[in-house]
Amino acid sequence: MTESKLTTLILNGQGGLAPESSEGSLWHHVKYTDKKASKWIKSYPGLSDLARMTLLDHETRPRAHVSEQEVLLCLRGINFNEEAHPEDMISIRIWVGVRDIITSASHGSQSIRNMRALLEQNIGPINGATMILGLIDQLAHLTDEFVDKMDLKLDDIEDQLEHIELSQFNPMMSQIRRQTASIRRYLLPQKDAIDKLYRNKHVGFTESFYDQLYLHMDRFLKLIENLDLMRERSMMLQEQYMAIISHQQNSRLYILAIVSAIFLPLTFLSGLFGMNVAGLPGTENPAAFNAVIGFSVGLTVLLLIWFKKSRWF
Repeated sequence: MTESKLTTLILNGQGGLAPESSEGSLWHHVKYTDKKASKWIKSYPGLSDLARMTLLDHETRPRAHVSEQEVLLCLRGINFNEEAHPEDMISIRIWVGVRDIITSASHGSQSIRNMRALLEQNIGPINGATMILGLIDQLAHLTDEFVDKMDLKLDDIEDQLEHIELSQFNPMMSQIRRQTASIRRYLLPQKDAIDKLYRNKHVGFTESFYDQLYLHMDRFLKLIENLDLMRERSMMLQEQYMAIISHQQNSRLYILAIVSAIFLPLTFLSGLFGMNVAGLPGTENPAAFNAVIGFSVGLTVLLLIWFKKSRWF
């Protein structure tokens, strides 16, 4: 769908688009933040007050409403717009009446653009029911692709865990956890909304429609499970990374402790023989310095042998 504020297309009932003034279901797509589009929705005949309010609401959670005259569904999709965060999911609303279809969004939606492309290829929806199924399928497909990319990113982090710097690791994991939590926040009520649409049968929809709707509901359930698994994996990776950091720090401290233990007696000797007091032995003996050096080297060797036998290293 082009990025226009109000677009009307005619479905030819065979999966494609019909020319203007032809008979067929009308599909109106509006950018509800535009004043002209907002005024158009308010004056459109056949819309209930709930439908008008929902189509124009700036912040909606996924939900479904079914009555004899209309079907109203609020969904969320990954935000693929430039300079936008994918986890800031776009709210997409779809209203299906007796003959007409209205979709609304605040920004350009990749799912809506894909639906338009399918219609141009004559493999798109033929009526309101197939429009709902097609839109849900596009949202599930694009969300699944994005979740798969995050999963592959987690795999790469897991493979290179020991070689990633802390300054790189924390931002990457924070981004993944933020995206996982944000997407799951909307997918769970979205699955519930589809479930409500499945349970509240509409007389205008066929049994085949509800069979396919059940499959889509199962897809969203699997997406939620994958997000839960990714959240657990990210937490385990953070714990594992902190364990690696702690092990590295302990290893360095261990080496420092061994070096300190070796130089402790040597420091004592140097301090003892460095005292400027009368009567210090060896001050007049030319071989005294070599004797002290030899004693220090021998003491160091003995300490190393003792540490080795004690399995300190």
